[in-house]
Parts: sequence; structure tokens; C-alpha cells
Amino acid sequence: MGWTSVRQLPGKPVKAAVARSLRIPLVVLLAVCPNLFGCATPAKRIVEAPPSPVVQPDQPQQMSKQPPPELNAVQEAVKRVFKDSVLMDTSRKPAFLAGDFNGDLSQDIAVILKPSAEKLSDLNEEFPTWLLRDPLAANQSQIPRLRVGADEVLLAIIHGYGPSGWRDPQATQTYLLKNVVGSGMQAQQPKDAEKANQGKKTPQLRGDVIAEALGGTSGYLYYAGATYSWYDPKTFAGVPEPGMFHGVRERKVKK
Repeated sequence: MGWTSVRQLPGKPVKAAVARSLRIPLVVLLAVCPNLFGCATPAKRIVEAPPSPVVQPDQPQQMSKQPPPELNAVQEAVKRVFKDSVLMDTSRKPAFLAGDFNGDLSQDIAVILKPSAEKLSDLNEEFPTWLLRDPLAANQSQIPRLRVGADEVLLAIIHGYGPSGWRDPQATQTYLLKNVVGSGMQAQQPKDAEKANQGKKTPQLRGDVIAEALGGTSGYLYYAGATYSWYDPKTFAGVPEPGMFHGVRERKVKK
């Protein structure tokens, strides 16, 4: 096939005609390869390597250090939860104990209380802001609603909130326990409780326990997740027997 001659148009130079004939192929070529002289060897994209992660050594969390509880501060915490419906039983020695009883790394306070005679109805209202429990009663969901008697001695455990623990104004979650105020009460760490009962079956402890003698039996109160339970190291078998609760005969609840 022969070369196509370029005919010179009137008034148009030959160079302009040649440039016009090459314009469309050049535009198409530039669209396919914008970098006309670099298509054969495209530039490599430089990707920066991600920084190496900094590995921090594992450090066990610890509870914030708190000063020993003072009577005025404890009374203020009791009033925050119960208003004027209870009084501290200051005749008991000790009348209160500090510890991390529910194991959340915030300090709690356990206080021995007596009902205020003129405010007994407040303690027995249908929807109190605290949880009334009897650690010696089995199947609490199947028994009549618990009530507080005028002459009862009660143990309130106010759970702490944040670094300030039970002193924090928002620390209001409280368990009010019946029938568990004994003698020689003291806060005890889980490792010490387990060491003292080495070789015996023990419950899983989430936090500190309250060791005491209750009805002639030495044991401790411990947080069991939804309530506080009583542990007798001499009779605890892991699973309560019918009519028994952690080695203690179930008490009849008065209606």
C-alpha cells in the first residue's frame, strides 16, 4: 500500500496540514500513557513501614491506697445510703471494717447497724435503694420478702466507687445483711483465708472476706456475685445439702 500524499490546501502551509493529521493519534497516545517517556519503567510507590508496637510489661492492677476509715466519714456514708432509718452500733468493737469485699479494686466499708425505731417502715419499704439479704437462708428467691425487725442487728456493706471507694458521693450500692453479725470480726485477704483453710474445700473468692465467729462457728462472709454467703470451713462441701446452706442449718424466715 502506497503512502498517502498530503495535498497542500490553498492558503495553508504544508507543515500545518501535517501537524493536524497527527493531532488525534497523539491525543489518544497521551490518554493511554500520560507519562509518554516513562511507560516502560513506571516509578515504584514507596510505602512507609508501620511503626513497631511498643510492648508494655504486664502489671497487675492495684487498689488505690486509702487512709484508715474514721467514724465521722463512716457515719456520713451510712447517712448517704440510709438517711435516718439506721444508727451505727458503736457498742460493737469493731463497729466497721474496710476492705475490697467484691473484688473491684475499690475500697468498701462494712458497718454494724441498728434500726431506728421511728423509721422502721423505711427499712421495710417495698423498693429500697439497698439489697436486703440473709446469707444463712437457702433459695432466697422462693421465700417471702425479707423484713427487718425492730431489735435486729444488721451488717451493711457499702461498695466503693472509683479511686475514692466508699467515700465517693456516688458510692451507694449497698447490701444489708441479716443474721450475720458475730464476734471477732476482721477483714481478711483472699490469700490469707485460703492459707488458713488449706486442704479444705473453699469457694471461689472474688475479694476480701469478713472473718468472724457466728453461733459458735468460725468462718467468714464472702461475696458470691449476687449476694453475700457464709462459709464454714469445717462443713463446706461445695454443694449445699437439702435444708443446709454452706454447712449451716437453714433458718426459718419469719413472715
